[in-house]
Parts: sequence; structure tokens; C-alpha cells
Amino acid sequence: MTQRSAFIHGAIILFIAGFINKILGFVYRIFSVRIVGTEGIGLYEMVFPIYTLILVITTAGVPLAISKLVSEQVSLGNHRQVKKIFRVALSFLLAAGALFSIVLLFLTPILVRTIFADPRVYWCLMTLAPAVFIISITSAFRGYFQGLQRMTPPAVSQIIEQIARVAFGVYMASKFLPHGLEFGVAGLAAGTVLGEIFGLVVMLIAYIFHKNIPPLDGVKGEVTTASAAILVSIFSFSIPISLTRLVNSAQLALQAIIIPQRLHAAGYTFRQATEIYGQFSGIALALLSLPSIITFSLVITLVPAISEAAAKKNYKLLRKRGTRAIQISLIAGIPSAVVFFLLPEQLCSIIFNSPGAAAPLKVLAAGSIFLYLAQTTSGILQGLGKVGTQLRNSSVGAVLILAGLYYMTSIPTYGIIGAALAMNMGWAVVAGLNLYSVGSFTGIHLDFRKFMIIPLLGAAAMGLTMYFSFLGFSILGLGTLSSTLGSIAISVLVYLLCLFFTVIINKDVMAQIPGFGHMFNDFTMF
Repeated sequence: MTQRSAFIHGAIILFIAGFINKILGFVYRIFSVRIVGTEGIGLYEMVFPIYTLILVITTAGVPLAISKLVSEQVSLGNHRQVKKIFRVALSFLLAAGALFSIVLLFLTPILVRTIFADPRVYWCLMTLAPAVFIISITSAFRGYFQGLQRMTPPAVSQIIEQIARVAFGVYMASKFLPHGLEFGVAGLAAGTVLGEIFGLVVMLIAYIFHKNIPPLDGVKGEVTTASAAILVSIFSFSIPISLTRLVNSAQLALQAIIIPQRLHAAGYTFRQATEIYGQFSGIALALLSLPSIITFSLVITLVPAISEAAAKKNYKLLRKRGTRAIQISLIAGIPSAVVFFLLPEQLCSIIFNSPGAAAPLKVLAAGSIFLYLAQTTSGILQGLGKVGTQLRNSSVGAVLILAGLYYMTSIPTYGIIGAALAMNMGWAVVAGLNLYSVGSFTGIHLDFRKFMIIPLLGAAAMGLTMYFSFLGFSILGLGTLSSTLGSIAISVLVYLLCLFFTVIINKDVMAQIPGFGHMFNDFTMF
């Protein structure tokens, strides 16, 4: 398989897995909201950032370091070194996972007393503790396979994990809810733990069948590096990454604390603040994450692909891959923002039966394109090994977001809308800093007219089409669901046609979009 084919094939696999996981995740979120309500989701969303923070500290960016180092050694033919890198990293993650699972179990009572205003989060956080150990092991295997650019095992593992999470989470939440809301939320957490167990089993089976890829014997005369030197290499790459993720996780954890408290300062009761936070984080941000199917699949594929191009000093290929990734993010992100901005109430009502989440979703939609750009450009910087730059950019954005949340959420006339505005501000700053950094390191300079002006004009045409088609369907007597789906389908088609006619999208670009681009290889009209 050629370099280009491997890149596209990996993105396709990750797109398909991401799409399936997002669908399953949304089914899970829909059932969760309807079972435990927005207040229950608010409790869960308060706990989850703390759990994620512990997980980030535990894995310390090692899985991505495995991916990068394995990719480099495979490109150089050092197969024995590949195996040793994996063994050393797995040993570290086994020890770290066991340690921090125990730490979280002992810290939970203290965290509940000192950080959380609502003690009902106790059982949820306790239930999640074992998942830290399980995910630590699974992440090592996923990083290994991603470094080999064999995306199928991690993709299948994630799908099985999500299926188990949905099935067990819904069942256990329903079973435990009669004993109290906090036990219903703990049931959701138990589903997460069981899902991770299933995901780990799949990765273990995949490794058994693929353990001789690459060949164990390597090449004649090949030497391996000492374990200590491998750990130094891993941590020199992973620590800046873990610091970046630590910044993001700390931001989410503080966000889960600040928003309810500042809503209370604005005049809401703590119960109301918990429910509003559930609408904001559990529904609005969840909807906004749908286009991340493409951006996250690009990020995971970009790290080893760009690392490989940089290791071989193939700067032309590096710039091509980076430019295409940014272009695809814009092509997918702009129409998504239009849909969320124009039909927020319909989407929140149809999917979650929670129209109250529409107001923050509408505001968040205005800045969502910056979120998608920030995600993709972060992947490019990671692939270049410029994780220190990514850390700086993410830190600036996190500080701005937290400051904005603290100040704007407490203003009675703003409330949760102020929180949404603060998020948009932070995303815009990070995206701008990342784009500048990518341009400085790679020589990628985007054509503003081609990458922004024309797509935005296409989005304007899409928005007008969506507005009038929805109005027309409503006049014809179609229900909200039919009118919403019909107007989205027609307006997205108009958007794509606008880009085709202005040659922003051609056969080459469409062929590289994760998931379905391969279908355009047989077309000649472009």
C-alpha cells in the first residue's frame, strides 16, 4: 500500500468507527437523558472531567508517543525496536494504571467533600475508578496499532466498547434509578467500566493475531535501544502532550465547577444550576461534537502520517497532507455550524426532548468552526513533534475560557449564554494560534479566498435554502421531524454544489474525505 493509500485507508477506517461510535453514543445519550433527566446528566458531567483528568495524568500522553515512535521505526525498518518500544510503554502503563485507580478510590471521599457542592456524585466517581486501569492498558495497544497504521483493530475495539457501554449503561441506570438519582447515574458509570473491559478484550485478541507484524526477527545487524533510553524518548514526546491534555482536562474540570457556581451567583438555585449545566455540557456540547467524527479521525491519522513524512524529510508530502486536512475540516465544519445555528430548537427537541439546550447551542454554533480547526491543527502540530507549541496555544485558550466563564456566566442577563460566548472566544484564539504555528513550521499558507470566503458564501446559500425549505415543508403540513430532515438534506446539497461549481471541491479533495471519499475515484466528471 502506498503512503497516500495508507493515509486515506486509515482515515476511512477511523471515520467509519467514529461515525458508528457517535451514533451509538448519541443513542446512549438520548436514553441517558430520558432515564436520569438533565439533572442526572448534570451530575454525570460534573464527575466525568475529574475522572478524565486522572486518566490524562495516568496515561501521560504515552499512547500518542507509542504511535509516533513506532511509526518512525517502522519507516526505518527497525522492527525489533518497534517491539521493544511497545513492551516498555505497556509496562509503564500497567503500573501507572494500577496506581492511579487506587489513588482515585481513596481520593473520592475527599473530592466529594471539598470540590463538589452535590454529594450525590460519590457513587458515580467510585464506580469509574477501575476504568482508569483498564483504559491505561487498552491505550497502549491502540497506540501500537496506530503507529503501524493498522487502524482496524483500534476501530473495532472502540465499536465493541461503545456497544457494551450503551447496553450495560442503559440497563444498569434503569435498574438502579428507583434507589435514587445518584444510583441511576452510577449505573451509567458502570456501563462505561464494562464497555472498557470489552474494548480491552478485543485489543488483546487483535494483538495475539498480529503479534508478528512487523516481523520479530527484524533485519540483520539491527540493534535496539536500552529500556531507559526508550522511556526518555517516550517522555520527551509524551510529557508535553500530557501537559497539553492536562490543560484541557483541567479546564473541563474547572468548567464543571465554575459554571454551576457562577450560575448560582447569577440567581439560580444549585439544583437549577445543575440542570442548566446538564443542558449545556450534556446536550449542546454533545451535539456540537458530531462533526468531530471527521476532525478526530484526521488527528489520529495525521500524527503518524505527518511524523513519517517529517522523518523522511518529505516536506512536499507533509504540506499536502496538512493542507488537505485543514480543507476537509472546513468543508465539514462550516455546514455543521449552519445546521446548529439555524435549527437548534428543533434538534434539541427531536433528539433529547430538551428545548432548553437550544439557546446555548445556537451561540456555540457560531464559534464551532474554530473548535474543528483547533482539533485538526493540533494533530498537525503533534505530528511535527511541536507539542510544546500546542501546549502554549492550548494554555492561552484555556485561561481565556476560564476567565470568561467566571465573569460572564455570573451576569444575570447572560447566564449560560455567557458561558457559550467564553467558549467561542477561547476556541477562536487557539485555532488562530495553531494556524499561525503550522504555517511557521511547515510553510503552509492558506488561500483565504479559497479556504474561507467561498465556503462561507456557500454556507450563506445553504442557510437561505434551509430557512425557506423548512418554512415550505411546515406550510405543507409536514411534521417537525420531516421538515428538519428535509431542509437539512436539501441545504447540504446546495452547499456542496456551490463548492463544486467554484472548484473548491474536486475529485481529488472528495477522494480524501474520510469514510466515503473512495467512491469518487470512479467518477470522471470532476
